[in-house]
Amino acid sequence: MNTKTVAQKLGLIAAPGWFDPTLAEFDAITEGDIVSTQTILAPKDFDYSFDAMSQLEPHFNEAARLLVQAGSEVIAQVGPVFSFFSGRTPEGARELQRRIASACGVPVILHGVAILDALAQFNSQKIALACPYYDEEWKDKFLTFIAPLNLSIEACQSFVDQGIFKDQHAVYDRHYQFSDDEIKQSIRLTRQAAPNAELVFVAGAGVRFLNIIQDLEDELGIPILSADVALHWAMAKALNVTIENKALGKLLAT
Repeated sequence: MNTKTVAQKLGLIAAPGWFDPTLAEFDAITEGDIVSTQTILAPKDFDYSFDAMSQLEPHFNEAARLLVQAGSEVIAQVGPVFSFFSGRTPEGARELQRRIASACGVPVILHGVAILDALAQFNSQKIALACPYYDEEWKDKFLTFIAPLNLSIEACQSFVDQGIFKDQHAVYDRHYQFSDDEIKQSIRLTRQAAPNAELVFVAGAGVRFLNIIQDLEDELGIPILSADVALHWAMAKALNVTIENKALGKLLAT
């Protein structure tokens, strides 16, 4: 009898102008027979304006269809702000995910929806919000997006707020290349500003947490919900695969 397992096929929609580490990270932390491929979200020269993000649905559909044509059975999308600001509200983001899945014919995981699902998993109300590389406008937009969740935002801080970078230009000059020490210091300061918080929620996939989340959770005494880890959690659930490393934070242990 032939007992060979057929590999599951995962497709990833990567953010414009971003050399994405998600698939390599996911392969390193999971057990399971999975093959993967990715495409980059159009259009070329995407400017990351709120107006441009609100018009991405046709590009989501095209990218998803290309991945399905290549054989993808599950599709994940990187970049929570795209589903946040395309969907405009939490329910709008979920509806956007449903429309894209309908358009391409396979399950779709929008990064922003993965984060919403992870928030529901923790069921925390008092939140320390870390927005390391967000400027003031992005912070305001993000707070508006999550307002319908009726969370108590105990603190909301960025690298610049915390004095880790002198101004937003210095943040942008890094092109999302931040050290583990810079990220950890930002999370510590956000936690210190919110002693009653039940969860540290980190906005943005441009800061990566797999290498530091367990030590930070142990140090701070509360869970951390980061964008990158939330997407790994959602992909593992959708593909029914096991996370090998049991020391990658509370979320990936569920």
